[in-house]
Amino acid sequence: MENSKTRASISFRFNRLDKMQAFTLEREILGSLCDKNVENNVYVVCVPLTDTNFDDISDYYVRQRVNIEDCDIFVSVSSVSGTKCFDIPVIVNRMLKYIDCKLTFAFTVL
Repeated sequence: MENSKTRASISFRFNRLDKMQAFTLEREILGSLCDKNVENNVYVVCVPLTDTNFDDISDYYVRQRVNIEDCDIFVSVSSVSGTKCFDIPVIVNRMLKYIDCKLTFAFTVL
């Protein structure tokens, strides 16, 4: 359930990439956003979880041999009220069938 006062962003995150892996991912998948974790000297890359990116994410995961512990599906919901319900899109379940990683949720009340 989504209304004009509730917004959601769903991404597949690679949380522990090296510099070359992050560079490659950013170039291969449109919309990827990279951030360097200075403390751990690793890169975190978020890729929007969409039908367009679905196969590219799965292919990259397999090709780069990313550890399952080093990725997650990140669901971020922003709402003007803390009591609203939000239905998680089916694409999340679909991705979990291919890459059974953890889910991370963030809920922000504006």
